[in-house]
Amino acid sequence: MDRPDASHGARVREGTPVDEELWSLKIVLAKICLSRSILYAYIAAAAFSDAEAPRSRRIAWLASEAQAWIVGPP
Repeated sequence: MDRPDASHGARVREGTPVDEELWSLKIVLAKICLSRSILYAYIAAAAFSDAEAPRSRRIAWLASEAQAWIVGPP
């Protein structure tokens, strides 16, 4: 469940630490070494987490989720 973040009206996932780092699309693509189209294909197939929308017209991913995807299953 999402909760509104009163500081700027964004939606934040329930249980997300306040100081969780958000990575832009550019950073995520650089970290995971995939093209934009492949990343969106993974998102469509639910193999990569969907982006957060911390501000209007900007998307970002929780750094911890992107890092977990890079590492792979435990």
